[in-house]
Formats: sequence, structure tokens, C-alpha cells
Amino acid sequence: MLLGITLSALGNGLVLPFAFVYFHSIRNIPTSTAGLIFSYGALVSLVAAPGIGTLIDKWGPKPILIASLLISAVGYSSLSLIRTASQAFLVITICSIGQSAMWQSQGALNTELTPDHLRERIYGSQFALLNLGLGIGGLLSSLIISLDKPVTFELLYIGDGLSFIVYLFVVLSLKEAGNRTRAQREHHASLEGGWGDVIKDKTFRKVWIVALFAIFLSYSQLEVGFTSFATTVGNVKPSRLAWAYAVNTAVIAIFQLWVIKKLERLPRAKGLAIAAGFWALAWVSLALAGISPGVAVPAIIVCQFIFAIGEMVWSPILPAVVNQLAPDHLRGRYNSAATNTWQIGMIMGPAAAGVLLGAGLWALWISLLVGGLLLVAFFALRLKLPDRPVSDVEV
Repeated sequence: MLLGITLSALGNGLVLPFAFVYFHSIRNIPTSTAGLIFSYGALVSLVAAPGIGTLIDKWGPKPILIASLLISAVGYSSLSLIRTASQAFLVITICSIGQSAMWQSQGALNTELTPDHLRERIYGSQFALLNLGLGIGGLLSSLIISLDKPVTFELLYIGDGLSFIVYLFVVLSLKEAGNRTRAQREHHASLEGGWGDVIKDKTFRKVWIVALFAIFLSYSQLEVGFTSFATTVGNVKPSRLAWAYAVNTAVIAIFQLWVIKKLERLPRAKGLAIAAGFWALAWVSLALAGISPGVAVPAIIVCQFIFAIGEMVWSPILPAVVNQLAPDHLRGRYNSAATNTWQIGMIMGPAAAGVLLGAGLWALWISLLVGGLLLVAFFALRLKLPDRPVSDVEV
């Protein structure tokens, strides 16, 4: 699984730093429309997520992951063919369904393969390798792309599509892991519970709200907000963005496992608050690119360095909390609901950034992000989370 995630991430890294640039500068889609396309994709994922979570609980995560990889391969390869905004909306529909199913089923499968007390380590390792793949892909794409040659962008999207096929072959090698036998399906069907139980979980509801606003004010601002601000306000060349993302991914790939060890004695609520605080500091650094164009490139690199620290704290903790709260027969639904925080955040984030930055209100945009993340940190500290599980050896 870790190998497959790394190979797939390498493909995503080819296109991630340049998605906005591709839509806006290559296909001549206006900034506000490009933001809406990203938001629309998140909306599609949001609508599809509950049904996908139910399917994972019934059939197991592996068959859903296989289907998601096939859909993603078709979708991302097809992005190379778009010429208009309407075509972009159509293809993003396919991509979003595939990605919604992939992230949910991938998370549930990793959880089944890992005992409770090791989950923070596996999520952290997964995140480190994910960023390693993204970083290598980003560096490769920075050597290939040229605004004067649209075909270079098209080749990157074809390469991204092929990366999902490579991941598919890795998943097929897992044999019976992640499948449900007929007896297991009947047993799960006999257990009481459904989406109503997920919604009634008071602790999970609070975690979900904190996660939603954290994602909205951080990750969801990267593709449109960060990219648009850096290129239009800071006048940073698109190729330089890849270096900022490379710093981000390199820091995570190198230091994530070390950070996980430091987190093992830290209360999880405090860890979530610390992550939000680092993200707020990252946006302060980005503001320097708008205030002083002469330091724009160093400012965006420092921004991504600080942002990476927040990611290294957040990424192992949140999925571990979600899966500790989830009973086995509802694990797909809990992971689906947790994934929805990304999807809803990605609906609000690109649209908000597109509107504010398109209107030239970049100072307001930065201020809202920093102030909002400080509030997220405050409410994260108030969460009452279960203690970390321990291994039988530790007992």
C-alpha cells in the first residue's frame, strides 16, 4: 500500500503545482471560473462520499479502491483533452468521483492492515511517502512545462493518469486483504447502526467541525489561493512555485517520522491546535510576498516550509482519532464523513479565494485565514479525545 501510494503521488505531483496555471494560462479559463471548477469538483466528491462509505462497509475497501483507480486514470488523462470550461467541468466530475472513492477506501484499507497503537505511525509514514512522490513529481514537471508549449501540460496529465494504473497493479497484489467474504457481509448487515450512529457521536461531531474549518483555512487555499496570490500579487514565475512545493514535500519526507515520535507523548487535541497555529504563521509569511515583491520567492518558500510543519503534526493525528472513534462495521462511514471535511473545505476554499483575490482583496483574504486558524486552534484545545491505545507489549 505504501509503495502504491508513493507511485500514485508521483503522478499527482506532476500536475498539482500547475493545475490553476493550466486552466487559466493554457486554456484561458478566467480566475473566478477556475476557482469554481475546483469547488465544483469538491461538491461532486461530497455528494458521492456517503454512498461510497456505505459500499466500503458492505464490500470492503479493496474492490472500491480498484474501481476508484480505474475511474481516476480515465479522468486525469482526459484533462489533457479539455479546451473549454464546460469540458473542464465534465472531466472534473469523473476525477472527483474517482478521488473521493480512492481516499476513503485507501484510508479504510490501511486501517484494517494496522493495529490501533501503530496507526499514527502508519498514517505518518503514508503522508511522508505521499509527499516524497509529490515532491519528485513536482520537480520533474518543473523541468518539462513551458507556457509556450501546451503539449507539455497535456503530457503531464497523461502521466498522472498512468500513475493510477501502476497503483492498481500494486493493489491487485494484496490478495485477500480488504475484501469481504459473504459471511462477513452478512455479519455486518446483521449489526445495528448506520449514518445515524455516526451523526449521534458527539465527540466525532466536534472533531469533524474543527477539521472542516482547519481544512477550509489551510489546504483548500493552496491550489487557487496560494498559486493565484504568488503569481498575480507577488509576480512569482509559475516555474518557481514548484520549488516552494518541493521544499514543502522534502521537509515532510525527511522529518515526518521524527515528528511522529515527538507527538506520541503529546495530547492529540493540543497537536491539532499546534498544527492550526503553524498554518496561521505560514499565511503571515505569504503576506510578505505581497508587501515586498523583492522577497516574494523566499516568502513563498518559507510559507511552504512552515505549512509543512503543520501538516506533519496534523496528518498522523486526525485519521488516528477518527478510526479510534469508529466501530469496525461503521469504519467506512466514519472515514467517509472525515473525508467530507476535505470536500466541503475544497468547495468553500477555492471559490472564496477566487472571489477575494479576483477583486484585489488580498489583505482581507490573508487576514481571514490567519484569524480563522487561531480560532480553530482555540476550539481544538477544548476537544476531549480518547487516550491513545497501547500495544499488548506495553500493557
